[in-house]
Formats: sequence, structure tokens, C-alpha cells
Amino acid sequence: MSTDKRKTIVLGMLLLAAAFALKWWYRTATVEQLGFVLTPVTTLISLLTGVTSTFVPGQGHLFPELGIVIDRSCSGINFLIITTASFTFLWLRRTDGGCSRTMLATVVVIAAWVLTVLANTGRILFMVHLEEFGFHFGPTVHEALGAFFFLASLLLASLAFDRLLPRHHHAHTT
Repeated sequence: MSTDKRKTIVLGMLLLAAAFALKWWYRTATVEQLGFVLTPVTTLISLLTGVTSTFVPGQGHLFPELGIVIDRSCSGINFLIITTASFTFLWLRRTDGGCSRTMLATVVVIAAWVLTVLANTGRILFMVHLEEFGFHFGPTVHEALGAFFFLASLLLASLAFDRLLPRHHHAHTT
């Protein structure tokens, strides 16, 4: 294995370790500490619905007109972790990295965060619209629909990410 490939694997393993560290931190994170994912989501929901929210310390972002509170459990941290891991594995499978190694690691992290914010916003808006149409689901169905939405988002994004990654063709000599 080349030194370049080893460096890429080490950087990939660091990304995966960071994702697991994020999961460990999330166990005790407060809604205030989760602002890096909750604030962009609530901002997008406000922009797309025209409804403003109020931040209630210790509880989350309250949207009285929509009848929802976006709290700690709505953060999408688990999705962020899974997305980071998925994108990292796609990256490790594809390239030695070279001088673009740091840039690709940065792209993995930013792409995972952006997808988390967009998928989470879409998931919440989807649930709000179902409620507007008179569909009232219990927590189990709510979680199942959210999981399906996240899974579909991850699958589509992973396919797109895989296509965008550089492909290396190795010449075969005989």
C-alpha cells in the first residue's frame, strides 16, 4: 500500500473517529449546544413557511402557528454521523487523495452537514404538511416516516457523491 493511500486512510479514520466522538458528545448535549444544526433548520423552515419561531431555552424552537417545537430530538445528529461515515467510506473506496486529501475531507464534513440540514428541514416540513392535511400520527409512525425520509435522502446523496468523486484509472502493464 502506498504512503499516499495510508495517509488517506488515516485521515478517513480520523473523520470516522470524529463522527463517533460527536455521537458520544450528543448524549449530554443541550438544545443550545445543538444550535449548529437546529438554527439553520429553523431558519429554513421560517423562510419556507413564512412562520417565525421563538427560541425557548432548554426546550427548543417553538413554532406556535405550526404547532411544533423543534427540540434536541429533532437535531438530526444521528443522521449527520451516518452521513459523515457513509461519505467517508465512499471517499476511502475511491481515491488515494494526494494533495486534494484535506480538501476532500473538508468536503465530506461540509457535505454531510449540508445534507443533514436540508434533509432535516424537508423531513420536518413533510410532517407539518401531513398534519395540515389531517394526518395525525403517533410517535412510532412519526419516527418511521422520518427514518424513511432520512434513508431516501442518504441514498440519493450517496449516489450523487459517489459520482462526483474523482476516479483514478490505473494503467495495467503486461
